[in-house]
Amino acid sequence: MGKAKMVFLATRPWSFPFTVMVVLIASLLPLLEGLKVSWLMVVVAAAGSVLLHAMVNLLNDYFDYKRGIDRPGAGTVEYRPHPIVHNIMTPQATFGFALSLGLIGLLLAGLAALTTRPLAIVLGLIGFVVAFLYTGPPLPLKYNALGEVGVYIAWGTLIPLGAYYMACGELGILPVIALLPLSLMIVAVLAANNIRDIEVDKASGIRTLEVVLGFDRSRKLFKALIYAAYASAFTAAVFNRFLLIPAALPLITLPDADKVARMFDQGEAPPDADPRVAGVLQKYATLYLIGLIVSVILNYIM
Repeated sequence: MGKAKMVFLATRPWSFPFTVMVVLIASLLPLLEGLKVSWLMVVVAAAGSVLLHAMVNLLNDYFDYKRGIDRPGAGTVEYRPHPIVHNIMTPQATFGFALSLGLIGLLLAGLAALTTRPLAIVLGLIGFVVAFLYTGPPLPLKYNALGEVGVYIAWGTLIPLGAYYMACGELGILPVIALLPLSLMIVAVLAANNIRDIEVDKASGIRTLEVVLGFDRSRKLFKALIYAAYASAFTAAVFNRFLLIPAALPLITLPDADKVARMFDQGEAPPDADPRVAGVLQKYATLYLIGLIVSVILNYIM
């Protein structure tokens, strides 16, 4: 496998579709409110969000490696390429590459700010800081039981607000409410990963939320996140009736979600815990997007 391909895989590109999906959903919402959408700005928002996402992934691997968490035999490095453990890049190169990707994302925000979206650079800077602080100093969120909070801030508020703003040039609360189910499931992906890694993280001396809560309470929180994602989807319909279809269509995946929600009930964590949740999230997000497209069409017809 070529070096460039290995570097690309080290950014975990399979996780980017979720970010793009959040951007697309947030960008379609203005159409339900009779607002015009700039699809060029939507592309810029998607590109910037993916670049910051790649930065988070690489910095996470860098700082986890530096703390001795990611090492041969650890669950995280067993099923995917790790930029440092698998000798794809040096630690210094990984750190530099991560920051470079984030700075390119900021450059895109700056260019948007110079044209028609002045707040883009503000949102981009906040996103950059949150992305760095997920595992970077001085207060790494992940290592201080705030990783889930950081993920929700990013995918539940900043990306939805940013994409909505980039799409139509206005700010609103609707994208935060409409993206609540997806953001909760993205947080559940992280929770599944951290539940699997409780013993490794504890031995490495870091305090994820799951280390603080312990296996049993973390398992219950994980279940609550999965089920709350489905329930919260109907909250958005109170604010806009056309969001009822996007909320209802993903109910088809509820049996799969229930199965995943119970995967820790036997007291063990499968090594592919987070990919299992990601699989349900992919189905849910796809159906939600399809439902939203149908709603946009109905909104124009009616």
